[in-house]
Amino acid sequence: MDYAALQNEWRTNPEYDVQGLTKILAEAPKSSLVWALENPQATAKDRLGRAPGARQAESFTSSTFPSWHHSLRHATMFARPTRILTIILAASGLFITTTFLHRLLNGSHRLSIFTISPSEANPPTPQILAFWETWAKVIDTARPKIPAIELKEVAQPAGIEPENERERKPFNFAIGISDKDIESLRQSHEKLVGHANFSRINDQATRLFSGTGIVTVAGGFYFAPAILSIRMLRKTNSTLPVQVFLRNKSEYEKKICQEVLPALNAECFVIQDHLRKDNPVQVEHYQLKVLAILFSSFESVLYLDSDCMTLLDPAELFLSEPFLSTGLVSWPDYWIATEDPVFYKIAGLPSFPKGLPARSSEAGQLLISKQTHLTTLLLAAYYNIYGPGIYYPILSQGAAGEGDKETFLAAAVVLENPDYRVRHRLGTVGYHEADRKFHGTAMVQYHPGDDYAPRDPTSLKQTRPLFLHANSPKMNIAHLLADDRVFYQGTEDRLRLWGPKESMSKMVGYDIEEIVWGEIVDMACQLDNTLKDFRGAWQICERAQRHYRKTFQPHATALLT
Repeated sequence: MDYAALQNEWRTNPEYDVQGLTKILAEAPKSSLVWALENPQATAKDRLGRAPGARQAESFTSSTFPSWHHSLRHATMFARPTRILTIILAASGLFITTTFLHRLLNGSHRLSIFTISPSEANPPTPQILAFWETWAKVIDTARPKIPAIELKEVAQPAGIEPENERERKPFNFAIGISDKDIESLRQSHEKLVGHANFSRINDQATRLFSGTGIVTVAGGFYFAPAILSIRMLRKTNSTLPVQVFLRNKSEYEKKICQEVLPALNAECFVIQDHLRKDNPVQVEHYQLKVLAILFSSFESVLYLDSDCMTLLDPAELFLSEPFLSTGLVSWPDYWIATEDPVFYKIAGLPSFPKGLPARSSEAGQLLISKQTHLTTLLLAAYYNIYGPGIYYPILSQGAAGEGDKETFLAAAVVLENPDYRVRHRLGTVGYHEADRKFHGTAMVQYHPGDDYAPRDPTSLKQTRPLFLHANSPKMNIAHLLADDRVFYQGTEDRLRLWGPKESMSKMVGYDIEEIVWGEIVDMACQLDNTLKDFRGAWQICERAQRHYRKTFQPHATALLT
């Protein structure tokens, strides 16, 4: 690889580090070295071929490279033979520097200055960072010591719940964990919940957290749905602040995080910034949700999946029942719960708990107070970190949607912390294909305050829809267009993903799909060259406008703005 190619590799790879710089220095032509020596006033970016991370490299250059380049600058003012000496000394300095860098690279430490520091996102709160570092070590100590559970068959819960059944019963299916492994898991579990300081964690909440707000996880493909969700939140006139968590620094998009989101009263944080480089806990996918909630500075949190939209201002949820008395509100899924009853033995409970809701959880939205439920969150983090291969199969046994969704309620139940489960069944919206086959595309969840209030059989007041969880497909216009999800299959007929206008208006009170597509068009036209996931999408603005016009305003001659 030539010098220019190496420069480009470092320029385009945010993770490029000491080894990359070493390659560049080793391949640098002598003329470049002489130029650098003769221009000590040049920035580090100039010296290193205008590579990224100039500030870090500059601090390294000024502190690590000896000051011989200043004296050599004066040496070049003399005769040409002195120039030869300059080149020789430069080569010697390069050899010394390269050796130094290799030793650092091969040692136990890496130079942090060569990592994009720390992603330019909002920095972690020191108190929260210290709190997590302490308990991450305990969670690592409590690591399960059994092999990953392999399911030979999966639970089949759909359609087997009687209509009048409200209370959960042990699911008649078991994954067959041996008594030895059950005891091993129980001992590991006890290392966390039995820790001397665990029961006092909630007392720290007021010191660590404050305020009320919304938390979501985004980045990459999920940035577009998240921005759409926040725009829809503002349509309800909500002023609640939003904290958007990204998995790592590679998902940080500067213009989105520093311009687009702040204009919506939202800000970016990076989960990786909260984890030490030697952090023993590895997190991916489902584990991100609970960590985003934990790392948020808010004491009271409404968590929303990136594809979950609010239909009403959610601010009132924090000021009313059932949140005030329980501090934890969850919503139901389609299916009954399918945890292996052995879970409660592992968790140290004497028997299967009474009073649990029959249905499993749908965790696209979660309302939680850390002052009441910081222990719940920490135990839920434990179940998620060791979810794949251990707690996910135990809590769902392979049923549809297996993942983090059961961990929050399970943690609250184990710790006997209060909670409220919305009783109103979730609604479904979708469309029918030509063969009359129904395709569900989104879920509707209902207002917990309405659900909690005493029921008056003579009242015509209905429980209000509160959330629309557009999970299949997710509303990322670049992918909807690329996958032809704006047409009925095999035709050029425009598709309403959430069904006819009349049925949607009856359920929600207005045509939410038209409102959402108005926002999608604005995003497609405003962010087509800004959002990474939109770049390269062919005519994304024009095609989004065309779909909106032909689907929602077929008689208009131009797109209404």
